[in-house]
Amino acid sequence: MDLKQVTEQTYYIPGLTNIGIYRKDEQITLIDSGNDESAGRKIFRLLEKEGWYLKTILNTHSNADHIGGNQYLQKKTGCEIIATSMESTFIEYPYLEPLLLWGATPFKSLRNKFLQAKPSQVTSVISDEGSIGKTGLEALPLPGHFLQMIGVKTPDNVCFLADSLFSPTILAKYKITVCTDVSAMLQTYSYLEKLEGSFFIPSHAEPTENIRELIQINRDNLFEINQLIQLLCNTPLSREEILSRIVLKYNIQLSSSQFVLTLITISAHLSYLFDKEIIQPVFENGKMLWHTKTFRGTIPVTVF
Repeated sequence: MDLKQVTEQTYYIPGLTNIGIYRKDEQITLIDSGNDESAGRKIFRLLEKEGWYLKTILNTHSNADHIGGNQYLQKKTGCEIIATSMESTFIEYPYLEPLLLWGATPFKSLRNKFLQAKPSQVTSVISDEGSIGKTGLEALPLPGHFLQMIGVKTPDNVCFLADSLFSPTILAKYKITVCTDVSAMLQTYSYLEKLEGSFFIPSHAEPTENIRELIQINRDNLFEINQLIQLLCNTPLSREEILSRIVLKYNIQLSSSQFVLTLITISAHLSYLFDKEIIQPVFENGKMLWHTKTFRGTIPVTVF
């Protein structure tokens, strides 16, 4: 693992999931912990090499690639773990993530380290906005991706943005990135446009001094998927039929994990379009189908 210094007190470890470090004296607050025990071991060795003491892990949210090192690091150091209330439940009971994604007891292929981390104990539950105890850090509300995700702003104006924004490379490869609430995701984009900071570090994109272009790329991608689902619903289709057509259009490679992550995002779009009174469910031959409501004239396409 490489350690990149951003300011006198703030660092990050680049990787598939960027990890944040805020140093106060020789005590460390870690912002997320990587995707598994191996990541935890590497982080521990890196901190040990620097002569730093891990006091706190601050989890932005409970997805496995952000809490995977928690258990190892907590056992090794006795560190605190801080998270928001809903995310805390999933951190302590990570089985809930594949359960949520599948909607029932997850079959074996879903009980993997990418969807189900090892459990760890949350020692402090925080609000999704405002100062975080005595850490000197500030929680930034970033809903939409998962249950109660936050970003983190350091006293030296570095903003860790969790999974609110994805790189163009990831969007090109997967096209559909996880979103559980489209309306909240749009609010987050608007919030980020007004967020002041000297440096921004998304978990899955290159750190940058300016995130405006990246926000627009992510918003355009979300809009493209939403518009496509609207158009597909001109013909009554089931949720899985919608998924199939999108997967084929964008040549998305599916596995069990990728299937449920894609499906929950399509579900979020369907919920959004239903609440906007654009589509409605109809029931035919034992299936729930989604169909555009009948309008006079041209069927409108939602503009975010």
